[in-house]
Amino acid sequence: MPRTKFALAAEPTASNGKIMVVEADKSTGVMLSAPSKVDLTKTPVMRWRWRVTKPITLKPGENEPDDQAAVLYFGDGTLLKQRCVGYRWEVNTPLEHNGLRKYSAGTMTVSHRTVRNNTTPAGEWVVEERNVVEDYRKAFGKMPNDEFIISVGANSQYSGSTSRAEIDFIEFIPDRKKAVAATAEPALKKDGKKK
Repeated sequence: MPRTKFALAAEPTASNGKIMVVEADKSTGVMLSAPSKVDLTKTPVMRWRWRVTKPITLKPGENEPDDQAAVLYFGDGTLLKQRCVGYRWEVNTPLEHNGLRKYSAGTMTVSHRTVRNNTTPAGEWVVEERNVVEDYRKAFGKMPNDEFIISVGANSQYSGSTSRAEIDFIEFIPDRKKAVAATAEPALKKDGKKK
């Protein structure tokens, strides 16, 4: 089976002038990264900027296979047992569609969610924010390990097509929704009643 290709390239519209290019030609594959010095209790939100410049193509009336022009995984575990949540850029699959799949003879369990599809024009940069700690906990009933893996991938072997995606950046930030909610909470008087 051909492997998906990954490369760094110059790109003037990128935040720092460089991108990761993810190209799949009837292929499958991921690139792994183990970020260091990320405190998930303080920065549980994974934020990234990406775009698909060449989407997966399907034949008229063809059911959508398990192919994605781009997918980002957050997870942990060992070689014998891995769990991760995946954020997919698909074709016709409805946004926020989710499911659970097992790969690698059952050693990898993936809770996947469609965050982009063909409603986003090819070549358009998009910034995503997901509380990966919360998504992981909801999927697997436990908190992720402090040591975790981020994977970037693409699959086009089932559709027999070629695709290209670009990743500008991936970072971890505080949960702004919770921060806003906390500052909006009414202060309590000493007697315990709200002001």
